[in-house]
Amino acid sequence: MSHKQLDVIQLSEYDMEKAYDAVLQKISHHYAFASDERRNSVTQKQKHIRELMVKGYEEMSQINLTICSECLHVEYEAEHAIGRIL
Repeated sequence: MSHKQLDVIQLSEYDMEKAYDAVLQKISHHYAFASDERRNSVTQKQKHIRELMVKGYEEMSQINLTICSECLHVEYEAEHAIGRIL
């Protein structure tokens, strides 16, 4: 097993703060980017679901209209039959 030697360097407090800030900035950019991607993905999914719902409602409106049209004459016949009975 080979051991790698790590060089230890000493930084001034100012340089340590700069390095720490740079690391925090990279981390925050990474999470902000991931958050934006996640938000965009959710928005796209919501848009897709909405489009599917609109398409479904349009298809169902035609089906409902057909059912209504087919049953309307039955309703008129029932009213006429009741009128004759009474």
